[in-house]
Amino acid sequence: MKLFSNKFGWLILLAVLFAVNLLAGLLKFRIDLTAEKRYSLSPQTKALLKNIDGTVTVDVFLKGDFRSSFRKLKNSTSDLLTEMKEYSGNKLQVNYKSVDELFSEEAKTEMLNNVLKDLRYNGVNIDSLHQVRPNFNEEVTQQLIGDSLKTLGIMPYTLEVQEKEEAKTQRVIYPSAIIHYENKVIPVDLLSGKTEYSRDPLTGRLTTDEAKSISNAEALLEFKFANAIEKIQQKQKPVIGYLTGNGEPGGPEIYDLVQVLNNDYSFHTLDLNNHPVIPKEMSAVLIVKPSQSFSDSAKMKIDQYIMQGGKVIWMLDMLYAEKDSLAFTAQTLAFDRGLNLDDLLFKYGVRINRDLLQDQQCDLSKLVVGNAGGQPQLADVPFNYYPLLVASNQHPITKNLEPVLSQFTNTLDTVKAEGITKTILLSSSENAKFVSTPAIISLQELRTIEDVKLYNKKNLPVGILLEGKFNSFYANRASVEARQFFTSNYGSFQAQSPLTQQIVIGDGDIVLNSYTQKEPFPMGYSRSQERSFANKSFLLNALEYMTGNAGIISLRNKDVTLRLLNPQKVSEQRLLWQIINIIVPVILIIFVGIAYLQWRKRKYGKA
Repeated sequence: MKLFSNKFGWLILLAVLFAVNLLAGLLKFRIDLTAEKRYSLSPQTKALLKNIDGTVTVDVFLKGDFRSSFRKLKNSTSDLLTEMKEYSGNKLQVNYKSVDELFSEEAKTEMLNNVLKDLRYNGVNIDSLHQVRPNFNEEVTQQLIGDSLKTLGIMPYTLEVQEKEEAKTQRVIYPSAIIHYENKVIPVDLLSGKTEYSRDPLTGRLTTDEAKSISNAEALLEFKFANAIEKIQQKQKPVIGYLTGNGEPGGPEIYDLVQVLNNDYSFHTLDLNNHPVIPKEMSAVLIVKPSQSFSDSAKMKIDQYIMQGGKVIWMLDMLYAEKDSLAFTAQTLAFDRGLNLDDLLFKYGVRINRDLLQDQQCDLSKLVVGNAGGQPQLADVPFNYYPLLVASNQHPITKNLEPVLSQFTNTLDTVKAEGITKTILLSSSENAKFVSTPAIISLQELRTIEDVKLYNKKNLPVGILLEGKFNSFYANRASVEARQFFTSNYGSFQAQSPLTQQIVIGDGDIVLNSYTQKEPFPMGYSRSQERSFANKSFLLNALEYMTGNAGIISLRNKDVTLRLLNPQKVSEQRLLWQIINIIVPVILIIFVGIAYLQWRKRKYGKA
């Protein structure tokens, strides 16, 4: 104690404390003891954050009080963004706000006045409307805000809140974020991920398991933010080609496909018949539901594009099967389209079968189920020719992905192709079957959809990723003139490709959208169930894997283990743990206080 007997000793102590605090501020670290390293950023994310060009602003719409599951998502988002901000050197600015704060009071007033002006113009008495609905102005303002957010890709979520012991109310929230950089904006859906379900032991009904679903969403948070930050800083977008010339769709059914790809890519159509080759500058090309046979010339163009390192996503219907054919008859025949692509795909390592997948896990469809008074009776019934495909949880493209909606789908087989790695991305459920050519589509089969014995096939492949060095189908078939032609356009005629990828899917409708005379719907949207499936996410993940930063897409493989308390033990041992957590600490403090007083009495009592 002699060190502190003079003023210099105290100065030394203060200097030491100051140095320790300074070092603690400069040398920040923490130890992540979780098995899955849920609180640690990946090296890819750290490198991305350290190379941010300018200030990136993140607005997170998770402000306010939520129930425990959503509070957990809020805390996980906050922890992640705090860590990301540290590695960015404060170039990442994070704000937490409500959606109302996105709009100034002047903007909200202007939006409301425009609506009221339109109502008056159409003869609506605004004063009487306010008497019937006193909160009309507030309701309209919230609706306008919601519509504005939807145009940005930010969707609402209805949260049930129990405010009192008996009463429950519904609250609309927007579990999302918006990333700003310069004049660009990218939305981030914090809640998207694989939805988990649990079966009620009493009623047997399936209900959403919110805790597990939010845990899946948490696992994707780092990928979502890292991917958005990388995309918003891109100086040049990858070029994606949409091949035409063989009867590919080109009307309102590709509206959403064009909109989706134009957001993150430079999207171009390319007619194979009018272009000598597919430009190497195209990062990937899509072949979507062709209906006409491919000539050798067109096939050679595709083959040589792949041999130059090009990447292709094939989405093919080998059989002509459309629901419209069932509008006038209870059954129809599905026949071969004759696309003339089997030899090319076989060389690359896959075969599309001439069959139609039927699955108990399927979408609903409005069909005629009877007749009353000469009028057809329509009802939404499970339509087994519209399978909901299962996404593999073993690959970053499909990790934590919802089911993908398909229509009149063909199954796939892999065949031997030297040096090619094959990964199944999409498959049927565990209760499926197929009908082979000649395939008769009959509505009578819908009566047997509940018969598990008939649906005895499982995990039938529908989408396969092919990776490796592909051998050209035309290596020993191309004429001298053809070799010279591709040499003049590409610089060489290649018999083998560098490392590249292809994806083959036995459904051409997977990226198409349905539509009415008024509007098109999003791809993967079920009009019967009024919900969207994961078709859009699957396409974007596939393109990101093939053309983007492989390190960023690998973040989709991250897992977050959900460690829940045992409900039965919680109920049985509730009182015990309340005593341990509340009463025991108080007793310990009292005991320590009494012991300290006794020690002081013994030490200083004699003095």
